[in-house]
Amino acid sequence: MQTMKFLRYLTISIFLLIATHDSKACWGGWYAPSGYYMYWVYNDIPRSGLNIEDCNSDVGKNCKEWQELTSKDIPLWDIYDVVYNMSLEKFEAIYDNRSVKSNNEFVKWIIQRDTEILDFLLLAKTNEYIRQKRNSRWYYPSMKIEARMTIEEVAKKALSVDDGRLKERYLLQAVRALFSMGKYDECIVLWENQVSHLSKDNLMRQLIHPYIAGAEFRIGHSREAIRHFAESGDIESVLFCAEKSGEKLSKIDALELVCKYAPDSECIEKTLQSYVRTLEPLGDFYWDEKFKMTPETQKLYSLCLNMARNGQTQNPAMWYYKASFLADLNNEVTKADYLLGLAEKSKSSEYIDESIEVFRIYLDAKLKPYNAAYEERLFSQLKWLDSKICNNIDDKVRKETANGYKLLQSHSYYYWNDMMRRILLAEVCPRMIETGKTTRALQLANMAENRLLGLVDKRVVHNWTDDAHKTETYAMSAYRYSENYNLFDYRNHFFEMIDSLGVDIAIKYVQNVWQNRTSFDTFLNTRGYIGDDYLNDILGTQCLRNMRYTEAVKYLGSVSEAYKNHLNVELHHDPFSFNRKKVADESDFKYNFAREMCSLEQSINLTKEPNRKAQLMIKFAIGLENSFDRCWSLTQYYRGSSYWGQVCEKRDWETDGLTKAAICRAKKLTETACSIVTDDEVAADIHYELCRYKTIAEKYPNTERGIFVKGHCDNLRDYYHN
Repeated sequence: MQTMKFLRYLTISIFLLIATHDSKACWGGWYAPSGYYMYWVYNDIPRSGLNIEDCNSDVGKNCKEWQELTSKDIPLWDIYDVVYNMSLEKFEAIYDNRSVKSNNEFVKWIIQRDTEILDFLLLAKTNEYIRQKRNSRWYYPSMKIEARMTIEEVAKKALSVDDGRLKERYLLQAVRALFSMGKYDECIVLWENQVSHLSKDNLMRQLIHPYIAGAEFRIGHSREAIRHFAESGDIESVLFCAEKSGEKLSKIDALELVCKYAPDSECIEKTLQSYVRTLEPLGDFYWDEKFKMTPETQKLYSLCLNMARNGQTQNPAMWYYKASFLADLNNEVTKADYLLGLAEKSKSSEYIDESIEVFRIYLDAKLKPYNAAYEERLFSQLKWLDSKICNNIDDKVRKETANGYKLLQSHSYYYWNDMMRRILLAEVCPRMIETGKTTRALQLANMAENRLLGLVDKRVVHNWTDDAHKTETYAMSAYRYSENYNLFDYRNHFFEMIDSLGVDIAIKYVQNVWQNRTSFDTFLNTRGYIGDDYLNDILGTQCLRNMRYTEAVKYLGSVSEAYKNHLNVELHHDPFSFNRKKVADESDFKYNFAREMCSLEQSINLTKEPNRKAQLMIKFAIGLENSFDRCWSLTQYYRGSSYWGQVCEKRDWETDGLTKAAICRAKKLTETACSIVTDDEVAADIHYELCRYKTIAEKYPNTERGIFVKGHCDNLRDYYHN
């Protein structure tokens, strides 16, 4: 599923009668966890390889049927390699030289024991070879196709087999050949006389049926074509035929038609998922439209309830789940809860059961009172969800996580982790905060942000195989995991939460992390990131922002020397200089600043002599103002952002209440210092530190600083400051 969130997209189905077109629009960027797609009834995650054990796929069914026709001892992959992978040229070499040695058990069997299958596969591969040539955009009727048979001979041979265990397979080859020759009427006659009476579960009937639908469409029988496509479960082709024939048919109308004829078609699940994704919210974007129950979605809702109750489907739980999802989108959460309860009691599949369980966790988070009973329930639910995250992680997920960019940018690439983030960050944590359970909210946010990072070992080099079966060795991003960059970054939702709830709440959280009280505490804390250095740096920085310098010294002093190179922020200017003076030593800049401010604060309180007190106050005031301005990295982690859409970008540091309080305090200290000073030389020095050259020249012209200023006025930009 899940590269970054897809915009609304249209996928044009593959028709036998038209060329293949697949169109998807993809949009990148950051979005909120509330925008992750939750509804999931169709696995659209690209597979790294073919699963021929899958009994629901035509390929898997066909290989298993060949196994039943031959021997259970023949591996399915050997059958697949011959039937689907082997070229006509290679198969002809085996056919013409049957003494050839092969390691393939299926080849051995059909050469030595079952030449009837050998003859059939030669005809089938010849048929497919010719059809591919004829379907080429460069094909002309006058062109010669190098094959031992013509398409007409293939059709004649296939039609000549009127009994035996391979008869139905020959019928499929006959229909394919006739369709390629444009003999659509003959395809339909063949269907009516020899195929239509077969069981709907018959694989050959299922494979022939779309050709008949295409044949009906080609000869202008649109209604028959629509019915056949509906019976085949092909919703997109139903819509295509309706459009071309001028019939007005919506996607839900087409879905209803397919449900009537093929209630368990996989195409239904695919259509439902693509349709619902046009309804799900994008997240906290100002252009995101709120869901509205239109006549079309109301029709879908009614269809869901009808399908869930009429007994025609093998998976009624999926339809109750769908109805529940629509009710929740329509803000009918209680109704959604009731319908999901019906889904949980209905016949289902393991895949749908898992989607239902995810939605149950989500609805509980919206409905349940946040008491001890709910916490126990949430604990159990998170253990299940965490097991899904751990057990389904693969090398592709590891690679995306190792890159670092996608997780920090809230890209969607791993369903289970996406769902944990959506439920916890968008639903549970805000409600926990509203009820005053801020420590629990922070524990949950920590797990949501850092669990997947913690599962990926940055020290291990992984081998990853892509869809083309090319092995690629990858390691963690060299920049992201360099010694000067912090893996557990300050741009995620956990940090935004702990940084905005206030220093007292942050301290309380850290104390709880170090003193686990319950098994739920232990579970959450071991799945988040609770490094002492990381947390102490956050607390120390918040104390600096709150002007609590004694505590800042305590926490920042507990940060290890090794970690101080991983802060992802730097200090370039001396915080105690009004001018942009380069700082002499950039190392340990937060701790050094905290100690100096703590010392200044204590000295101001103890000093009685007005001139000395004024000097201390001015230095403190300059440091205080700079720590929220040009030296913002002392009290903050961001000032603007070069990363579009980061979590903390919404923080307006300049108008933040703490910033206003600090600037106000600095201003009052400066005013007080200037009012209590009694020595003109000291007063001139103070104004010089503040770059108030005009004031010095006017009020203290005879002091040492006054004489200097008057003599260097052209170089000091003197009258810019007062």
